[in-house]
Amino acid sequence: MVTKWWVSGDTHSDFSRFYNLNEAVPEDEMWGVIILGDAGLNFWLNKRDKKNKYRICGKYSKLKFFCVRGNHEARPEDVEGMQEIFDEDVWNWVYYEPQHSNIRYLKDGVEYLIGGKYSALVCGGAYSVDKYWRLEKQAAGFYGGWFANEQLNKEERDKISATAAGQSYDLILAHTCPYEWMPRDLFLNCVDQSSVDNSMELWLGELLQQCSWKVFLCGHFHDDRTLAPHAQMLSTSIKGLDYIMNYWKD
Repeated sequence: MVTKWWVSGDTHSDFSRFYNLNEAVPEDEMWGVIILGDAGLNFWLNKRDKKNKYRICGKYSKLKFFCVRGNHEARPEDVEGMQEIFDEDVWNWVYYEPQHSNIRYLKDGVEYLIGGKYSALVCGGAYSVDKYWRLEKQAAGFYGGWFANEQLNKEERDKISATAAGQSYDLILAHTCPYEWMPRDLFLNCVDQSSVDNSMELWLGELLQQCSWKVFLCGHFHDDRTLAPHAQMLSTSIKGLDYIMNYWKD
């Protein structure tokens, strides 16, 4: 069982930031790490992904990773060989591959109980501003592709909203953030923002008004900062979950 919990942002298949954390885990323990989307483990959908997963599971064997779904990766249920398992560390069903047992994928719209302490609603996915560039590279045959179901569709969003309405959560774990909190100073100058689909961000803002929550965490924009009271965006930093919850306690 996981004895200590951490949270970090997008890794895009580079898990080197976790080396020191893995080395610090006592011999008889395992620590959990929540990655807030774009872990990058199901991006290429070929031997490159498989090799990377074997390397991660071997090199960081004292860590158990729980991945929120980002936009630069396939939905886990679309990955060949993926299975479901009830995970007692988060007290609900997750996706996993038996040969990579310390990598778990959290389900969108599902409530988890992390470490028996924190209730968490998961809302993965986002729009890729590099969509057309990725499609061009995919067509050329030498780059990972774009995934048409990268965002939650309207039916999925409506279902989550109906489930969450009136509920209370300790955590909302998302990949992107509500529209009002988007870090516009980080927007890419080369992207025409009028072409960007912000439906996920607009919906998240509505969702947060429909339920009660203590802390909102997301990644996606590649920076570490506070977005609003009780709302943090994480990138390369690794934060203790207990520390985050205590920081926003009042």
